[in-house]
Amino acid sequence: MKTINLFKWNTFVSLSLLILLMASCSKEEVSVDTHLKVSNATAVSKNDMIGYWELSGMMADTAINLNDDEVYSRNLLDETSCFNTMSITFDEDGTFISNNAQMTFESGSTNDEFSCLTDRVDAGDWEVSNDSLILNVEINNTTFTHKKLINLETNKFSLDVTKIESSQYVNDPGNTQASPIRILEVEYTKV
Repeated sequence: MKTINLFKWNTFVSLSLLILLMASCSKEEVSVDTHLKVSNATAVSKNDMIGYWELSGMMADTAINLNDDEVYSRNLLDETSCFNTMSITFDEDGTFISNNAQMTFESGSTNDEFSCLTDRVDAGDWEVSNDSLILNVEINNTTFTHKKLINLETNKFSLDVTKIESSQYVNDPGNTQASPIRILEVEYTKV
């Protein structure tokens, strides 16, 4: 009889612990899901983007040495002043104007060195859809549409630029200091 009662007690305790464990897992899962939903619930609106923004960061997926100082950095702003004047203004009417750096990798006595060129001004139309910024810009008589997921923080936004997209702006003949870069995270701060 004691063995049966002990078995029942052990079974009861085991089931109770199992139920408590399941309940605690469920609570954790709910809290994680709730946290994810809250953090992803903030959609970027057109009003969030209106205004003047200056480039504040340009992080590459690999460290490079553009200025030949033997110090490699993932932040291209540490490697050159070419990007210091980059900015973008989003107007309420859905147009934008941006000041973009231009550079070449065909400078120097051996035509394989990096140097800054005169900035280029681009203009076009823009809109926000969910968390994506959509830009229609004309470059060299060709209209390009870029749809970029944006990460928005207080007074800052960032987006990624792939190697394929950057080829529209920069002619990298290959085997240059920047050739290893596959993706850049570009960050702008509202002024």
